[in-house]
Amino acid sequence: MSANAIARGPIAAVLLILLAIATSARLPAQPAPAAETPPAAPAASIVTGGGVTLHSVRLKFPRSYSTFPGGRGADAINNDCLICHSPGMVLDQAKLSRAQWQAEIEKMRDSYKAPFGTEDVPAILDYLANLGNSMSQSAGRQPDANHGAVIVAQGTAAGAPPCAQCHAFNGVSDASGAFPRLAGQSAYYLAGQLRDFASGVRKSAIMSPIAKALSAGDIADVTAYFAGVNAPFLPLKAVDPALVKRGEELAKAGGPDRLHCDNCHGPRGSGEPPVIPYLAGQYAHYLAFTLQMWQRSFRNNSSDAMAVIAKKLDDQDILAVAAYYQQLRSTAEMAQAQAQEK
Repeated sequence: MSANAIARGPIAAVLLILLAIATSARLPAQPAPAAETPPAAPAASIVTGGGVTLHSVRLKFPRSYSTFPGGRGADAINNDCLICHSPGMVLDQAKLSRAQWQAEIEKMRDSYKAPFGTEDVPAILDYLANLGNSMSQSAGRQPDANHGAVIVAQGTAAGAPPCAQCHAFNGVSDASGAFPRLAGQSAYYLAGQLRDFASGVRKSAIMSPIAKALSAGDIADVTAYFAGVNAPFLPLKAVDPALVKRGEELAKAGGPDRLHCDNCHGPRGSGEPPVIPYLAGQYAHYLAFTLQMWQRSFRNNSSDAMAVIAKKLDDQDILAVAAYYQQLRSTAEMAQAQAQEK
């Protein structure tokens, strides 16, 4: 197997984690959420093939707090696969058939000693196979952002009202914080939220009936439109500097158990597309409300990570984090921060 073939294959991320040749490499420890117990580290193993020998080592790997989308059905893959993989790695792969995913899962367990039980294999396989189907369900047509703009402005014949009524035509909403800013948000993330509203995994008296009135094509078109909008940030009232400073500390360094927002949402809330949304410039009222929904278990369309983090924040912490991210409104600042992180 050539080095290029390895780099392009669906096991690329695993090789980056498991590969440790003749070293005593040590990875920095990262605490897991209190409600989770990370799986045991895989036993040391040696795999030889194509003239290449891979040595794994007995290490406790850092836990990832990024998550695969998909509501409760994603629990198995979030709990078993995030030891080594990132959501982006899977989403960026070429589409694999069910049989190909089955072979990869068996390879992870048998050859690379991935620490998940046989009983979890069907759930992981179903998720990965269905993920590929859902991502390719619109095969044969590209999302039509122009049609999405029509829906945003006029609604649909099936009964979905115009999105602009709440979110504005350019996706900036009205700055009250009652409705989130959508402009420039990842189409993949927005589409996943609409599907969760439609299925009831994420509940909303307003959004659920709207999402149910949208076809799969409508969702693809609307989210493509909002993702492509480059809209200005509305002028907002100044926020208490002390509150913003406290929010920055929580976002960058974390609170109890040092769980911090930048770990998933990127430096200065710039997001980790396609899965993790940006927070910079999002309205404080909406962010605080959403954290409270996670905190009270009214929102659960992701893994347990968000609920675990939200429940470690008190009311003042939530207000501080929300205020901090609201005032991060410069796209140029976010781009500069990302460049500095590299």
